[in-house]
Amino acid sequence: MSKYLLPLLALSFSAHAEPVSFSREVLPLLSDNCLSCHGQDAGHRKADLRLDTAEGAREVLKSGDFMARIVSTDPEEIMPPPKSHKPALKAEQIALLKRWIAEGAKWGKHWSLEKPLKAKIEGHPVDFFVKARLAKEGRTLSPKAPEYVLRRRLSFDLTGLPPSSIQNQASSIEHLADSLLSSPHFGERMAMWWLDAARYSDTDGFQSDASRTNWPWRDYVVESFNANKRFDQFTLEQFAGDLLPNATPEQKLATCFHRNHMTNGEGGRDKEESRIDYVIDRVNTTGTVWLGLTLGCTQCHSHKFDPISQHDYYGLNAFFNSIDEDGSAGTKAQPYFSYQSPYAKRAVEESQKLVDARKPVEARARADAEKPFSQWLTERQKEVKDGFQAWHVIHGAVESEEGSRLAQAKDGIVSASGPNPKQDDYRLISVLKLPRLTGLKLEVLPQNGVLSRGKDGEFILTDIKVQVRRRGSSQIRDILVKSAVADTKVEGKAREYGDVKGTLDDDPRNGWTTKGFPKDQPHTALYGLAEPLELESDEELILELRQRSTNGDANIASFRVSATDQPGPAVRELGPTPLEQLAAGKVESERLMAQFLEDYTPYQFAKASLDRATAQLKEVQAAAGKLNVMVLAERKEPRVTNVLVRGVWDKKGDVVQRDVPAAIAPWPAGLARDRIGLAKWITSKDNPLTARVFVNHIWQMFFGAGLVRTPDDFGLQGQRPTHPELLDWLAVDFMENGWDVKKLIKLIVTSATYQQSSDRTDAFDPQNLLLSRGPRFRLPAWMIRDAALASSGLLNPALGGPPVRPYQPDGVWEEIFMGRFTYEPSQGAAQHRRTLYAFWRRSIAPTFLFDSAQRRVCEVAMTRTNTPLQALTLLNDETMMEASRALAKRMLAAKTEDRLPLLCQSVLTRQPTAKELTVLERELDSALAHYRAHPEDARKLQTTPELAAHTLVASLVLNLDEAITHE
Repeated sequence: MSKYLLPLLALSFSAHAEPVSFSREVLPLLSDNCLSCHGQDAGHRKADLRLDTAEGAREVLKSGDFMARIVSTDPEEIMPPPKSHKPALKAEQIALLKRWIAEGAKWGKHWSLEKPLKAKIEGHPVDFFVKARLAKEGRTLSPKAPEYVLRRRLSFDLTGLPPSSIQNQASSIEHLADSLLSSPHFGERMAMWWLDAARYSDTDGFQSDASRTNWPWRDYVVESFNANKRFDQFTLEQFAGDLLPNATPEQKLATCFHRNHMTNGEGGRDKEESRIDYVIDRVNTTGTVWLGLTLGCTQCHSHKFDPISQHDYYGLNAFFNSIDEDGSAGTKAQPYFSYQSPYAKRAVEESQKLVDARKPVEARARADAEKPFSQWLTERQKEVKDGFQAWHVIHGAVESEEGSRLAQAKDGIVSASGPNPKQDDYRLISVLKLPRLTGLKLEVLPQNGVLSRGKDGEFILTDIKVQVRRRGSSQIRDILVKSAVADTKVEGKAREYGDVKGTLDDDPRNGWTTKGFPKDQPHTALYGLAEPLELESDEELILELRQRSTNGDANIASFRVSATDQPGPAVRELGPTPLEQLAAGKVESERLMAQFLEDYTPYQFAKASLDRATAQLKEVQAAAGKLNVMVLAERKEPRVTNVLVRGVWDKKGDVVQRDVPAAIAPWPAGLARDRIGLAKWITSKDNPLTARVFVNHIWQMFFGAGLVRTPDDFGLQGQRPTHPELLDWLAVDFMENGWDVKKLIKLIVTSATYQQSSDRTDAFDPQNLLLSRGPRFRLPAWMIRDAALASSGLLNPALGGPPVRPYQPDGVWEEIFMGRFTYEPSQGAAQHRRTLYAFWRRSIAPTFLFDSAQRRVCEVAMTRTNTPLQALTLLNDETMMEASRALAKRMLAAKTEDRLPLLCQSVLTRQPTAKELTVLERELDSALAHYRAHPEDARKLQTTPELAAHTLVASLVLNLDEAITHE
């Protein structure tokens, strides 16, 4: 025996009441300091020395080198070595290792890989373990929170909404918990968490980010939680619903969980590489959500810390490798399941009512326009006699980005000469003298018999960009182009006109090409601005023709640009405008009326409202039909699964079969090696991870942090549970009671630990690791929005159905997508649906969600925002302002003395204190005085002074810390 080990074994450790715990004390120390170089990853192992196995550790312990090198001061000998950038072990760590060796160097597993045990307890299990831990510190639980705080806390935790007046009448917290657990909003609250974990989105992601129709799966999740479906069954259906005997449509739909990943449809991408990425994503997501392990670390090599090998990883990979997919995206992303949602009919009826309500409003607005139209027509008849012009040629400075020589003639025609770069941007910069600008006309003219400078004579205009800047300034603002029409077909002398979309190989931007058109004839396009532009005298217009032809030589040879200040048809029709026809004495009164209405604000407001409602109706009608939902389905011939060398998709190594990491749990006897078997292995009682991980997710929801504060890592590099015996007790109890989610939740929320006050100001336990007080943290942004809608009475409580679009800033999608997608907020009651149903584009998630998961990959950790932008949003967001106005109207409908108490009760679930009432009365009086003295400020808000003042105070209360905090 080594001379170093003998003295250690002779030491007496009578002062230590308990032996060293390998799992709790030694293994984490080895993980942090040794296993990156001496773990199971053979590719990175140093000196062929292993400290991750009992055999390897005992071998080095026998040699005596282990402790000798740890206590050495020689930089060439000491471990960890200086080049590892890990600090030398502290004296107490060295003493711990010496004790462990002296006690016989007992080996074991990491705590999370040991089967959980259910200790004997007295009383409530949560309180038993928490009180015992606090008692060691000479502490007790904090007092119970006030009743109104508990009701509010419980309601947010179980439904994501403040308590209703009916729920506030529950006789006890236990009865309130029962009421909330039976609420249909419980499933919505749980689904919001599950959708983050499932990386659910309404679009594919990546550059194209096309829309998809997987939303019926979201409703399946809500239904499952509301029905209290056993979690093991919930798991089974999402892994293998398609393989179950006599599978129901909903069970097949459930497998969409494993198809919610991003899909890559970018040109040049190898489909097989994408397919392998999707399979890898499923394995990594399984590891995070159910096992709490960083399985993704083993894609390229065996795990440096946890006992998961690269072969283990690809054994799991094999379960998903034979899905009948080829790596395509968008409409080609098979397999699909054709499914008709039962929730869509309600959305259609809701939208139809909105259209029916707005039709008579539009009709009245048109009828009211007859008299002002007559006056307008008289004025236009005088105007056309004085040399009316619909289009005005733009003159100005011309320049090229890539060195072409541009020159403008007196007639406004710009010609290009000199160097002919492969691609170019032409810019025309001008100070317009029109009172306003509504549209632009671009004429591409033949030069030397052809339209472009290329050999084929065809031009390709990828996009146009309209910008404005002050002369002498570098600050530029973009002007949105909403419509574009052009020649789209020429046969002989006949021409057809239409939207430019689709003329450039289905490019959805404002591109335009004359491929296949006569090369010796002019062609015209009209571009209508989203809103009329009124330029200041010192502002200049910049029109940029962006030419990005893949042909490389399709730059325009000659062009002319004109501007118009006329409404409507002047920028939507290639041909004489109504006023031009009036000047020629050839016009129908209906066309003149149409042109007038284009510029008549009362009518346009009513028409726009009806148009938006009609468009929404068509959208939900389409959603009410059969939809293609991305699901799992096995191909007839299974694929061979290989270990990927260094994780590279086309570098295939050893062939592996479907298998699971033996270090976690054995494969249950009699189970087929398919996805059904995988789901049952995950929820097997021999699997030490799944129940613990799920319990930890639930705990994190209610306490703001899990018992394990690294919910995505239960491995060696994750944090140990703050209350390991409690975690194990809850995990075992959860399995013993049939994976009953609602029973688990009720058990937690009825504990004295959960019901503690969060109002504690001493310095003890600052991170609340000991659970010495109630949880207090900012509500997630989605809850804040939903709470504002509920408190104000605006909330549309309907469940399920197609996604909706809450208010967002104008142009939020346009810049990044160059006009391919335009965000139109939902109309009517659809605008006030819960955030769960908000349309989620991966490139730009809903902008009011400052603390959400990105939904690009699986995320289970809670994030907290501290950006001041959220405060600005809560003060200015249209949803918050609508909620404030709705609260103000409810206040004004009540007696004067009841208004402020009603506001506080609605938002804070309590009556105001005398001091608070004094402050609110002062603020209300001040606001009333201001708006009565300045009624124009109220008119800008399209309201009365009284409503404006009450809206301001309602907004104040909605923005109180108490209103946006879980406490």
